Amino acid sequence: MTLNIIMAAVTGAAIAALVTVLLCRPKAKKKKSQPPNPLEFSKRIFIGLSVLVGGVAVFIAVMVWRTEDMSITQALIDNAFDLLKVGVVSYFSKAALENRIKLAHFYPKLKQQIFNNGGGDR
Repeated sequence: MTLNIIMAAVTGAAIAALVTVLLCRPKAKKKKSQPPNPLEFSKRIFIGLSVLVGGVAVFIAVMVWRTEDMSITQALIDNAFDLLKVGVVSYFSKAALENRIKLAHFYPKLKQQIFNNGGGDR
């Protein structure tokens, strides 16, 4: 049982690290005359939450290994990953809204339809 908890915590930390690396990878190089764009606020929040959850997962794995007491691990893991879920959902709903705005810009005749028939993110 302890090994399962440790493996779950390590897997969570690895997923958080992978998401952080994917979001922070360098983009295609632009002309040197333009200053680099800072990360958007929503990406900063998402990266911060991923690092926080990864840290909590590693902390839980180490404490379970050292104390051999798993009484609080379920609550800690549930709460940490619930926080990450909220960050992921808010990030993706923001991206969906931005995509609708871009579609409305490119297809002005369909603007009313784009915003009224948005899908299941209401």
